[in-house]
Amino acid sequence: MIRLLNWFNRTWNKSVFKFHDVATRTNINFMVKLSIWAHDKLIWELPERLQLISGIPVSEHRLMQELEVTRHQMRYFMDYAEELQNELFRIQEETPESELVAASIDG
Repeated sequence: MIRLLNWFNRTWNKSVFKFHDVATRTNINFMVKLSIWAHDKLIWELPERLQLISGIPVSEHRLMQELEVTRHQMRYFMDYAEELQNELFRIQEETPESELVAASIDG
């Protein structure tokens, strides 16, 4: 039922836009005014909970996008933490044990 409603909504809005497009191309004054009024008043926007993209609700598409962004950030910070940890290990390997003890006592 929601798919049929979305199809009807999309078809209706396309027809209103086509009328507006044809009217502006012909440049007949009263048709242009009528088409602008029709475009402003007759475009029908479904509530977000009823909007579908490829059969999937818009809200679900937004959640999937947020999840993908979160996964990307997680991978970035994990890689960054690994780089920092490797650098710390490299520094510890280069620095003799006696200097580390002396530095920790002084600092």
